[in-house]
Order: sequence, then structure tokens, then C-alpha cells
Amino acid sequence: MTQFDAIVVGAGPAGSTTARELAASGARVLLVDRASFPRYKACGGGIPLRTERLLPFPIDSVIEDSVHRLEVTYGGRMAFTRDSGEPFAHMVMRERFDALLLERAGQAGAEFRSLTTVRRLERNGAVTVTAGDGFSASAPFLICADGAHSPVGRMAGLGADIPECAAWEVEVRAGPKVRDYAGTSLIDLGYKPWGYAWVFPKAEVLSIGIVLPPGSAGDMKRSVAAFTKRLGLKDAPVDIARGHKVRLRRKDERIADDRVLLAGDAAGLADEFTEEGIFYAIQSGRIAARNVLRAAAGDGDLSGYQRDINREVMPELRAARVIAYMFYGMLRRAPRPWMFASAHTGFLWNAFFAVQRGESTYAREVARIPVLPGIARRMMDGR
Repeated sequence: MTQFDAIVVGAGPAGSTTARELAASGARVLLVDRASFPRYKACGGGIPLRTERLLPFPIDSVIEDSVHRLEVTYGGRMAFTRDSGEPFAHMVMRERFDALLLERAGQAGAEFRSLTTVRRLERNGAVTVTAGDGFSASAPFLICADGAHSPVGRMAGLGADIPECAAWEVEVRAGPKVRDYAGTSLIDLGYKPWGYAWVFPKAEVLSIGIVLPPGSAGDMKRSVAAFTKRLGLKDAPVDIARGHKVRLRRKDERIADDRVLLAGDAAGLADEFTEEGIFYAIQSGRIAARNVLRAAAGDGDLSGYQRDINREVMPELRAARVIAYMFYGMLRRAPRPWMFASAHTGFLWNAFFAVQRGESTYAREVARIPVLPGIARRMMDGR
């Protein structure tokens, strides 16, 4: 059996970041994934500019477009556009973006094994994983970055009871219409009880999708089909269509023990205003690597990872939830006045652009709003 200093399951942004940072610090790291890379990943592919600041290398080679305009509609009506004047997000194809992160992990010294599905997890002082093909490896520490379903996290007894929502995405060959969306993201509101549909521009396709709360998954395909028809793309060729779930950690759900931790989507680290999780995946990967190195140096325990996530990440996720609760609550109660106010009040979208560029945070912006956040928190606590 092969021995490592750490094993990382899942080569998405969280896993590749953890593996890269550990390997760059001299650790012997095994990174495994059930897929062969590059592989398709169901995701809109919007990367907030603040995400770049977490990476020690450029991502220019995989950027398909950079958006600075946000077009907002309510069921295709009441449209308005806000222009941030400079990009607030990059658009990428996840197979290329994730392959870049994996390549950098390999360059740092991480060993990668593809087509490896972990079937068994054992603890015998260390952590041993065994794959379906009989391969096994052991290490003192295991990082589960295996996505929102996180089967290995479940084997470890972590991540139970984290709430979730659902998303459905199609990649559409829109021909000349792709150019119409250059530099622009379209967000369509008005879905019950909350949620939104999106159009994200890429170099040759449009990413079109929807995110809805639990219990609404059955409506996703129908809603995306209606949205696509409204956009005049009913007959446009579809490269791929796939659904995925998004986990949303809200409280102190257990995401670490002495030997195992969850990172990225496995830990439910996505914000409830945009449902974006790539920024938090990379951030949690860095925090995971830091905790593994600290434990290996003498602490011997990964439980500090949960405390670090609670201190460094959860304030942002709680603030994003407050914003989402206020935004969708107002939209549900008074859609026309709220859309009018949103179109003519610069504060909301200027704050949003500042957060996406890394010039501010959700927590800082919530603190600038008097009274309403406190009311929203009390209402959420009472639910």
C-alpha cells in the first residue's frame, strides 16, 4: 500500500488548490478523481474577479469572456441594465479552468490518479482509501473535495444535514447571438419562491440555466426550455444539458474531525445570493492545506479547520443569506416596485460589483444597511 502525507479526493477547485498548496510546501500528496481530465462540470462558469486574487498564477488562458454589464429582467419584463464600467467576473468553461488548476497542482508535485472512485474508507490510526479497482493508499489526513454529493464525506460521517438547492444548465450553440451577450450577464428573476435563470457568455456558446430551491427540481427543465424559447434560442443546438445540486452550509454543521475534513461544495460553501461557490472552494482549499500542515507539524488534529471556516468563511455566507432573504422577500411581495427601485438605486448593484471584484465583502455591505439586516436575521432564526 502506498503511503502519503495527505490524500485529496476530488480534483475540482477545492481539491486541486489543497493539493497544490500542500505539495508546494513539501508534502507528499495524492489527488484522486473518479473522472478523467479534462471533464465537463455542470456549472455556469462565472468566476468573480476576487477569485483571481486567491491564485498565485494567471487564469488568462482559460477566460472565455469578461463581463462588466448586468442585465436584469423579471420573467422577461421590467428589464434594466447596470454597467460596472469594468469587469466584475470572468466566464470560463469549467473543464478548461479545472484542468488548469489540476495542472498547477501537478507542477507543484502532487501525484494525480484519475478514474479512481473511492469505495471504502478505513481508519486505523491513519486513513486508508480503497478504490473500486482495488487500488488503496493511506495517509494521516484525508481531504474530501468530492462535490456536493460528497460520497466520501458521507463515509467519514461528515456534512450531514447541510441544506441544498438544485440547478440545471445547458450549453447552447447560439451562433451570431453569442456576440449579443459579449461582456454581459443576463439574470432573469420572478421564480417562486425564489431563484433565478441566467445567461453567461462564452467564446462560442451561451451557458443558460436556472437555480431553484429544494422541491422545485422537477420544474427546472421546463423553466429552462421556456426561458430559452423566450430568448429566441428554441432551436439552437445544445452541446450538453445537466443538473447539479448546490449545498448551502448555514450553521455549524460538522465538516471536520481529527483526520478528515470537507472542502468546497462538499462542505456546502456557496453563497445564497448568487449560489456561487468557486471562490469559497479555492478559499477553503487554502484553509484546508494550512490546517493539514499545522496538524502534521505537531498538532495532529484537523478539528481547527472547522473553527477557521466558521471564522473566515461563514460570516460572508451568513451575510449573503441575509441579502438573499431581503432581496427575494421584497421581490416576492412587491415585484414591480422592487424592480423599479433596483433599477434606479445604485447602491445595491454597486455593492454587488464591489464584492465580486474583491473591493468589499457581503458582511461589510450588510453592515452599511440600517435596521433591515437585523429584522431579516430574526425572521430567519424563527423559521
